[in-house]
Amino acid sequence: MLISLAVAVLVQGGTPSWIPPYNPSGPVVEVTVEGRGTFRITTDPKTSPKTVEHILSLVRNGFYDRQRVHRVEYWVTQWGAPASKDKPIDSDEVLGGGSGKQLPFEMSDVDFVRGIVGLASTGLQVGGDSQLFIIKQDRLYLWRSYAVVGKVTQGMDVVDRIQRGDRLTRMRVLSK
Repeated sequence: MLISLAVAVLVQGGTPSWIPPYNPSGPVVEVTVEGRGTFRITTDPKTSPKTVEHILSLVRNGFYDRQRVHRVEYWVTQWGAPASKDKPIDSDEVLGGGSGKQLPFEMSDVDFVRGIVGLASTGLQVGGDSQLFIIKQDRLYLWRSYAVVGKVTQGMDVVDRIQRGDRLTRMRVLSK
């Protein structure tokens, strides 16, 4: 029975029906990617207050502007290292770099399904810094493993088109 259910989910695609809806309502961040378009992330300060506060501060200070996306796989897209502006995309400074502020881990009950934005870190249940990732294909095994920043609420088609090395023209807070 369980195997049949798993096969049905894989064949049908999409998020399993038992996953509760997730509708964050915090400040909205607009991300513009050179040559690809714009997408919006609705943040969730209720789920990860320290993480979201830190990320919004970085956005307001232009930290992410002109950075490049350094990780793109079929299931995830990631950016957030300032060295990506001018260092080789596969250098250690880019892959492990950040703003220099280590945050405490904030656990949540949000499932890591398509569109969820999380804070990358050096391991499971470890606080991160500034590197953000977007889930493009459900990864339920990441549940309670990374802080949740929010969800892409507009432009997921843009996220799907992003390639490694693409440059973020600008990130800005639109509301609240």
